Amino acid sequence: MLKIENLYKQFKGSDFNIIDGVSLNINKGEIVGLIGKNGAGKTTLMKMIAKTKRPTSGTITLHNNDIFQNHNVLKNVGIMIDTVHFKHFSARQNLIYYLKVNNKTQFLNNIDNMLELVGLSHTHNKKVKDFSFGMKQRLSLAMCLLDEPELAIMDEPFVGLDPNGVRTLIQSLRNWVSQKGIALLISSHQLNELEEVCDRFVLLKNGKLTPIDYSKVQFIKVVVQESIYPEHRSELLDLYSTITDIKENEVIINENSNEYNDIIKYLVQEYTLVSSSSTQDNLYQYFDDLEKE
Repeated sequence: MLKIENLYKQFKGSDFNIIDGVSLNINKGEIVGLIGKNGAGKTTLMKMIAKTKRPTSGTITLHNNDIFQNHNVLKNVGIMIDTVHFKHFSARQNLIYYLKVNNKTQFLNNIDNMLELVGLSHTHNKKVKDFSFGMKQRLSLAMCLLDEPELAIMDEPFVGLDPNGVRTLIQSLRNWVSQKGIALLISSHQLNELEEVCDRFVLLKNGKLTPIDYSKVQFIKVVVQESIYPEHRSELLDLYSTITDIKENEVIINENSNEYNDIIKYLVQEYTLVSSSSTQDNLYQYFDDLEKE
């Protein structure tokens, strides 16, 4: 579907590439997470895909059509980057106007479902100028998905949303993708959000894109009932090199650890064991390690 090949971007007056030889393929029905620290170039990359910035070199094609060499290639692409709202319109009026101005009135019947999906069905005639930042984010998401695009590009879609809102939206997004068979590219620096919704991740660092190797992020999470004392935390970390992290009542161990039984024996002498299971929670740790390299 979407193919990015050897993409470079250098801004005028700069002596380095903010995007440095990036290549990426995104297939139909796939949700890809683009992660990286603030300033890593995530938004710049997305704006080039959205055709609002031109690359210095390289190509971006959709269904084998170069987006910069052909017209209307992005007509079925939803874009959530710096979305513009009409402040004196309601959410519904904004969606109606969006469809009319883009000659997509066949999707007017989607408006009620979309307002429900993003949690804005209760706003009725309330004007966007009176919306919170989170509500405006929800409206931007609605505009991105309203006309059932084959590909949606979302820059930090969960910013400004409360945890309950994020969880609801993540489930809604997964359902929408499953029903409509669309592809999503979502950027964020909030890994806990992306971890729940994405099929795979790529890391943007120093202008280069690195696939996340999941074989390196398999861990065992051991949960105990009580909070682990600071002195025990220090001792565990000193004794067992395969412990990668200790949280309040959780010990994260490398899945291939040969120290697992010894760690469990230590813990049950001091605490009540609740569970032990494989997890990918330490995508955080893996991400941090890549950023330090």
